[in-house]
Amino acid sequence: MKVLDSTFLIDLLNGRKETLDILNSNEQLLTTQANMFEVIRGIFLKGQSYDKFLEAKEAFESIRVLPLDDNGIIRAAEISADLIKKGSRISDIDCITAGIALSKCLNTVVTRNSKDFEKIKEIKVETY
Repeated sequence: MKVLDSTFLIDLLNGRKETLDILNSNEQLLTTQANMFEVIRGIFLKGQSYDKFLEAKEAFESIRVLPLDDNGIIRAAEISADLIKKGSRISDIDCITAGIALSKCLNTVVTRNSKDFEKIKEIKVETY
């Protein structure tokens, strides 16, 4: 099982061919509510069409979305605090994505944002 980061989801919605190999694999693909938030916020910020929002909504209905629960928040807070102590802060959304994944015993994140996720020792990063 692999967790799809926002970069992957945005590239998928924008029709980037690199995403198709992963999407068409036999691997179970999931994402998180944090990534759902980030993608939909981007659509609204850019003033994209309602059709683009519907396309994103449809994509999220076809991919299992992991919820943000107490265990995920606690794990995300731990990740963030550890990185801040090391002087290596990353975005809260990335910490939350990793926290949700790790709280569900998932450790592979598919992203183009490898430099941030590679700072989280428990996360295996898959790029495309």
